Amino acid sequence: MSYALELQEEAVIDMRDAFEWYEQQKTGLGFELIDEIESGFEQICNSPFHYSSINEHFRKLKIKRFPYLVIYEVEALKVIIIAVRHSSKKPKD
Repeated sequence: MSYALELQEEAVIDMRDAFEWYEQQKTGLGFELIDEIESGFEQICNSPFHYSSINEHFRKLKIKRFPYLVIYEVEALKVIIIAVRHSSKKPKD
């Protein structure tokens, strides 16, 4: 069973910022990043408890080919994407 997907505004902003940065580095690379992130979303929705726990509420998925993590929580039959962060960034307080 696939879980429903909800994107928090912060995650959308993270994705936009990362897309813009990668597109400045090389045309088309931002689209490759977004494809990998969306593939990660699909994996999470298909098997949300498969990925590493951060704490009692949150989990993370490492994006292939790019140094990004998808931070999410599972609520009933829904996956809520909290953030898409560069793996070297510290979480916000």
